[in-house]
Amino acid sequence: MNPVFSTIENATIKARLFLKNRSNIIKKMDYEKKDIYLNIESWIDLYRLNSCKKEPETVKWIESFRENDIFFDVGANIGAYSLVAAKFFNKKIRVYAFEPAFQNYSQLCKNIITNRCDDCITPLQLALSDETKVDCFNYVDITPGSAHHTLGEPVLYDDSSFNPCFRQSVLSFCIDDLVSIFKIPRPNHIKIDVDGYEKQILIGAKNTLTSPDVQTVLVEIDELKKKDHEISALLSEYGFRLKSRNKYSYEKMDESKYLFCNYIFER
Repeated sequence: MNPVFSTIENATIKARLFLKNRSNIIKKMDYEKKDIYLNIESWIDLYRLNSCKKEPETVKWIESFRENDIFFDVGANIGAYSLVAAKFFNKKIRVYAFEPAFQNYSQLCKNIITNRCDDCITPLQLALSDETKVDCFNYVDITPGSAHHTLGEPVLYDDSSFNPCFRQSVLSFCIDDLVSIFKIPRPNHIKIDVDGYEKQILIGAKNTLTSPDVQTVLVEIDELKKKDHEISALLSEYGFRLKSRNKYSYEKMDESKYLFCNYIFER
């Protein structure tokens, strides 16, 4: 027995741990073609159950892949779209899911386990950028499923600064260095949704993106931000053309501040 606690205290703690372990909430995501289940630990996780309704064009894009393709899900959050790819192709695809936020990475791993996709989804708790170094990751919130965290400076999408609730040192890699150092296969498809750091990731992936192996790239773009307009020009330099633009239709947004769209580029 742990001498720190009395017998009664130990029994109480064990009972609470038993109840905690028995109270996991797992719900089915809104993907009609396959069964995908998410672990729910917050209202944001609950919101993620509607990921297919939120971004139907992302789902359709993923379904256009081919068996044995390599998919980089950058900003995977709790893994909704990584799981769509894995399940749709009956795990005959390789997904690398990048998520630096500790609470989201934990949920991502739990969801991979719940859906038995550990043989085709590789979760990596890394940030991607234009430099390979140890950097500072600034949290807006530590609720599971949360987003809008920033790498480097604590600056939000509207260019306003904020006081992080937590700062964490994280490994940040260029995609080019990641592929070169660790011999990870070059992706055929890349999804980038990182709330403002998309351009830096693309800069750090120049050698990868100029390879014919990469066929399509999906990038979330805020059309009101000049730096995001530069993404199209950058991908054009890498040999891509814009295939489609899809405005978020599921969420109500103040379009005087934000105009989020998913841009899909193809070689």
